[in-house]
Amino acid sequence: KRRIGYLLQTDALFPHRTVAENLQFGRLAAENLDALLDRFDLRALALRRPGQLSGGERQRVALARALAGEPDLVLLDEPLSAIDPATRPALRDELARHLRDCRAPSIMVTHDPADALALGQLVGVMDAGELLQVGPAADVFKRPNRLRAARLLGVENIWPGIVNEHPDETLVRIGLSPDDANCFVDAARPHNGMPLLAGMRVRVCVRAANLIAAPCQQPPPAGYSRLPIRLLDAMPLSTAIQLRGRFGPNLDALAYAPPWQMRGWTLTPDERLALHLHAEDVHILQDDDAPDPAPPQRRPAR
Repeated sequence: KRRIGYLLQTDALFPHRTVAENLQFGRLAAENLDALLDRFDLRALALRRPGQLSGGERQRVALARALAGEPDLVLLDEPLSAIDPATRPALRDELARHLRDCRAPSIMVTHDPADALALGQLVGVMDAGELLQVGPAADVFKRPNRLRAARLLGVENIWPGIVNEHPDETLVRIGLSPDDANCFVDAARPHNGMPLLAGMRVRVCVRAANLIAAPCQQPPPAGYSRLPIRLLDAMPLSTAIQLRGRFGPNLDALAYAPPWQMRGWTLTPDERLALHLHAEDVHILQDDDAPDPAPPQRRPAR
């Protein structure tokens, strides 16, 4: 009676019933069975039992059952966590399309930042029962509001730094090495009103996808900072080459480079190269490990 669709981490299908029979357990699903089979591309699987289906096919049946009868609310509990990596992107796209077509509000719980960004319009970041941040998905992922949120959202590079003076009032310079004045990044000034005073300890957050590999001596384009690194290793991934390097006072940097860009590079350990990053892609957070500022002194009452 509550018209709530529920998609579990496990498909929870009846193993002794066919796909068509499983779908008929949804409210109003019996009269809409033909439409459901066509909408979710399940007609060819209608007479099969769950044990004869792949993981992605079973989850598609479970999704069809959850959305049968035009629910007023859809709850999704880790809907893609049990799906193998090769199948997950296609099923994620399909899930996003069906949720848009459904037009009912949906609430999803997930530990995968990629699922939250792809499927969510509003994202809430929770840790140990505490709601750390809520906002539009793109904003939350680009500008986490604290270190705990940044780590949960999968920010790969988080470096300690010291605020330095910058001649451009729209930028702030963050020194990353006390012994090397040339080891720094420039960042766009935060829009959240965070005070940034010279000498203040901060954390610099940079996503690996925003670091651009370049020859060591190549100057960065306008608006970019340059970090010279010593390559530790290069690992081929399905869609990128993962570069891990070291710079400054033993700080590690992780970058993802498109394979075509790395064509012809040797990428041997200890090779010297540079990473370029734009000021808009540098996010600054308060250092949670820094001592709290001294409270203001109260003036004695007259």
